[in-house]
Amino acid sequence: MEAVQLTAEVFIDTGKDFRPEDSLKAEYSCVPGETVRLSFDLTCFEKTVGFRFDPLLEDSSMVRLLRLTLLYDAGQGGNSQAEPVASAISGEKGERREIPMSRIKTNSDVDLEPIYVYLHHDPKFFVDEALCTHLAGAEVEFQVLEIGVENKSYWQDIKKSNVSQRERDQLLGKIEAAMEENRQLAEENRRLKVEHGDIYASGIWKLQHDAKGPLRVLLNKGNIVTFLVSVYVALMSELFWFNNAYYATPRPNGQVLNFQFLRFGLVFLGVFFLIVIVRAAVMKGYRHELY
Repeated sequence: MEAVQLTAEVFIDTGKDFRPEDSLKAEYSCVPGETVRLSFDLTCFEKTVGFRFDPLLEDSSMVRLLRLTLLYDAGQGGNSQAEPVASAISGEKGERREIPMSRIKTNSDVDLEPIYVYLHHDPKFFVDEALCTHLAGAEVEFQVLEIGVENKSYWQDIKKSNVSQRERDQLLGKIEAAMEENRQLAEENRRLKVEHGDIYASGIWKLQHDAKGPLRVLLNKGNIVTFLVSVYVALMSELFWFNNAYYATPRPNGQVLNFQFLRFGLVFLGVFFLIVIVRAAVMKGYRHELY
C-alpha cells in the first residue's frame, strides 16, 4: 500500500461558532492503517468554548480514533463539569486530559466505536463543550483505515439497516482481520520486490532469463558506456607513460611509442570492473530506496 497525502483540521469555537478563520490545518502522509499523531498549539486563540477535529478533508473514509488529549492553560484546568475524565496530569502548561469517548460526538454514517465510517467528505469529532474552556493545545492519535468507502455499496446497506451489537462486533472483527492481512501482504510484497531486484541484478541469471536475450543484455547502454570509458582511460594511461618516457630523456631522441598490450589490458580490466562494481552498488541502493 502506498502512502497518501491528507489534511486534518481543528476548529475552535471562540463564541462565534466554528468558523474557517478560527481553525488550524495540518498536512500529513500515512499508509492506510498507520497510526497518525498530530499536535496543535491553541494559545493563539484568546477564548475557547468549543473544539472540533476533522481527521481528513479529501474523501469519504473509515477512521479509528485512538486518543484525543486536551491541554489547558496553567492555573485554569478544565471545567468542573468535566469529571469524570481519564488521565488528568498536571504539567508546566497546566492540566492535560485524555477525553473519554463518551464525551466525544461524531457525524459518522456507521458507528462501530472506536471505528467510524463516513460516506461523505466531512468527518467531524466534537468534544463536549464543558471540556473546552481555556484550551492551550490538543493532541490527537488516530488511524485512517480506508479511503473512498462511499463507492462501496455494502456500507450503504449497513447504514440503512439496524445492526445489532453482535453483528457490529462481528463486522469489527472482520475489519480488523482484513486490515492485518493487508498489512502483512504489503510487507511480503515489499520484501519480494527487493529480493527480485537483487536476484535479477546477477549477470548470469540475467543472461539466462532475460526475455530480450543475452546479446541485448550484453549490449545495453550501460555496458557499452562502461566499455568505452574503460578503453578511453586505458589509452590515456598509455599516452601518459609514453610522455613520461619521451620527456625523461634529452631531446632529440629516438623514443618511439611502445604500445604494451599487457599493460593496456590490465588497466582496461581494472577500470571496467571498478565501474561495474560501483554501478551495481548504486543501483542496489536505489532499488532498496524505491521499494
